[in-house]
Amino acid sequence: MDKAHDTPALPRTQAIATETVEAIRALSPIVAVIGEHVQLHRVGVQFVGRCPFHSERTPSFYVSASKGVFKCHGCGAAGDIFRFVELLHHCSFRQSVEILATRAGIHIHGFKPSPELTAKVSAARAQREEQIQFERFCKQRIEAVNQRYRSLAREATNAEDYLRAGLPADPYIDDLAWSALERFRAFQARIELESLCDLDILTTKWEQMRNVA
Repeated sequence: MDKAHDTPALPRTQAIATETVEAIRALSPIVAVIGEHVQLHRVGVQFVGRCPFHSERTPSFYVSASKGVFKCHGCGAAGDIFRFVELLHHCSFRQSVEILATRAGIHIHGFKPSPELTAKVSAARAQREEQIQFERFCKQRIEAVNQRYRSLAREATNAEDYLRAGLPADPYIDDLAWSALERFRAFQARIELESLCDLDILTTKWEQMRNVA
């Protein structure tokens, strides 16, 4: 039986308060809810799996925990957690709210958040905000590494072109060219050795930074 029928539905003419919808959203983490229907695995700061809305062999269904949205690059399905439930159960927005309310243990009729629920919602929002900050941190670190890599790669390419051109020897320029190649190779080795773009390493650095702060 559909979970939407476990709790009496609201009269169709009665609006669901915004605070109720937002409480349900906060207590319905998109990765956890979608993970009950789709096998997800982490790729960077996102989660990926096979889309439940069309057949596919290569996973193209992405979920962002911080943004609270999903996107399938195969069929184009996208939206928030309520939209996911709408598509999954072929139901209306209102019914998706009722389904998720039942899952979250919220009784929509005359809903008034208790102090405990308010604290739980606040904690969920704080966790989501922290995830947003963590993803921003990872993006900035990875982009910095990529920019440095591209810059050194361009210098190394120019150095190789110069050295292969067979121009008359110029000790000063030759040294610059070899230094450019050495800087690029050293940075390549550092990326590999220190795992500069590895999510586990970035997570450790993030936690260390938070502890210092």
